[in-house]
Amino acid sequence: MSEHEYSVVGHSRSKIGMYLAFTAGMVAGALTVGAGLLLTMARDAQVFDVPEVVFWPITGAAVFGAMFFVFDRFGWRWRGIRSAVGIPDISGTWTLDGISCDQEHQPKWLWSGEIEITQKYEKIFVWLRTHQSASHSISAALIPEGRRYRLIYSYRNQPKPGEPELQTHLGHCELLFEPDLNTAEGIYFNGGGRFTHGKLNLTRSVKNGA
Repeated sequence: MSEHEYSVVGHSRSKIGMYLAFTAGMVAGALTVGAGLLLTMARDAQVFDVPEVVFWPITGAAVFGAMFFVFDRFGWRWRGIRSAVGIPDISGTWTLDGISCDQEHQPKWLWSGEIEITQKYEKIFVWLRTHQSASHSISAALIPEGRRYRLIYSYRNQPKPGEPELQTHLGHCELLFEPDLNTAEGIYFNGGGRFTHGKLNLTRSVKNGA
C-alpha cells in the first residue's frame, strides 16, 4: 500500500511546473550573483578565500528540486497559494457513517468507520477502516463541481481475520465535499467478490493528516 498519483480535472500540473522552474531559475541566479559578490568582497578584504567550486551546487536544478519538495508536501496547501493552485485540501481523518444495500437495493446494514486521506500535490492515498475490514485506494481523481469537489476513487478491500462472510473485493467510491471541506457525502459499490452498494456520510475530525 502506497500513495499514488491522482488527476485533477481542469488543472495543469505542467503549467505549475513551468512556474516553479522559472522561479527556481530566478532564485538560483540571484543566489549565485549574491554569493559571488560576497566572495569577491571577502577576497578583496582578505578575510577568507573560498574556492568557487563551493557554489557549484547553487544551480537551477538544485533550487527547483528543493522548491518542488516543499511545494509538493506543504506549499500547495498554504493560504493564498492553494486558491491559486485550485486543488482542495481534503487530507486528514474523517469519521464515517454508512448504509449498505443488497442487490435488490434494500437497506440492509448500518456501519461506521474512519477514513484517513494522505494528500500531497502529486499523490494521494485513501485508507478506510471499519471493525470488519480495511480498504485502500488504487486510483483517484478530483473533479470541481461549482464550489464543491468530487473525489472519485477505486479501492481494494481486505476483510480482517475471523470474518468468514466477507471476501477480498474491488470497489468504486464517489464523495462530494462541501465548500467548507468539513463534510462530504457519497456512494459506493463493490464487485469482484462482494456485490453490494450503499451511501456514505463523512465528517472531518482531524485536518491535514498528510
